[in-house]
Amino acid sequence: MASSNSCQNKIIWLSIIQGWAILLVIIGHVNGFNYHAEGELYPFSLAVHKFCYSFHMPLFMFVSGGLLYLTRISREWGTLRLYKDKVRRLMIPFVFFTTIAFLIKIPFAGVSKSGLDMSVAGFLNAFFDPSSGPLKEMWFVGTLMWLMLLYPVYKTALKYPVMELVLLGVSIVPFISGVGFNIKGWFSLSGIADYGFYFLSGILFFKYNCLKIFEIKLWPVVIVTLLYVAAFVCIDSERFNVVTAVLGILMSFGWGVRVVKVFPKLFGSFRDHSFQIFLVGIFPQMFLELLVWKRIHSEAFLVPFYFISVVAALAVGVLVSKIGSKISFPFLRWCLGLK
Repeated sequence: MASSNSCQNKIIWLSIIQGWAILLVIIGHVNGFNYHAEGELYPFSLAVHKFCYSFHMPLFMFVSGGLLYLTRISREWGTLRLYKDKVRRLMIPFVFFTTIAFLIKIPFAGVSKSGLDMSVAGFLNAFFDPSSGPLKEMWFVGTLMWLMLLYPVYKTALKYPVMELVLLGVSIVPFISGVGFNIKGWFSLSGIADYGFYFLSGILFFKYNCLKIFEIKLWPVVIVTLLYVAAFVCIDSERFNVVTAVLGILMSFGWGVRVVKVFPKLFGSFRDHSFQIFLVGIFPQMFLELLVWKRIHSEAFLVPFYFISVVAALAVGVLVSKIGSKISFPFLRWCLGLK
């Protein structure tokens, strides 16, 4: 049995990892704006883009799986209770923010890069296929909901080590074979093939307390970091990007468990508001692109623009979270992804 102090450190550490993950996400979102020509990033943007996208969404899925085990599976939540909780925490914000994004984007449809189908069919399709809607980032919520619906499968498999291995093996088949789900729409169902392995790995990582590998000695962290750098530089095949992603996740975990001992307040200003930052952070970033970057569009202002865009996303997300937490009407809090 772990000591209460150890458990508390793990909670703080996990919060730091969530802060790191959402920081990578919003930095990655800036790269959608900073192009020299359409589809051609500046060298700095290209390097940042490659780093963030090498493991940031796999890390998010990994943490989500770990949290599911830590807060639900290990506490023996029933399936119906879990479904009700996830509909409230995921589906309601999905519907709310997709609708808000649709309404906000209508006046800017002519100047946005992806345009917008403003018909009734286009509005309904935004829910069926988030990647073609006004807020493409919602694919994550859709895929995560599908993964949550497999909750009974996880509960059953975790009772038998052999079933865990089988399930893990099935989840990695798309990476080995190079064949995913060629399914468009259906609430981002195809994302299961791309991220199911990371989600399940997060569950097993927490179940078997694999974090202890990095807690005692520093050398495993250094080795994983060096391996990540080597993979980042050398691997250029989409099929084997899973190697870089896994090493990036382990690197994040390794340094996270070391950092918490020295800087327990790291990312403290925003790490507990990661979901709200994900939901609303893209809005100020899009407005900054339209109002600032499209006017300046100079490589000399690239780094300052990154800083401004990231700070704006964090600030608005935290502000929405803090204001929302004071709302007494539960349904409005659920719309913002709050309890």
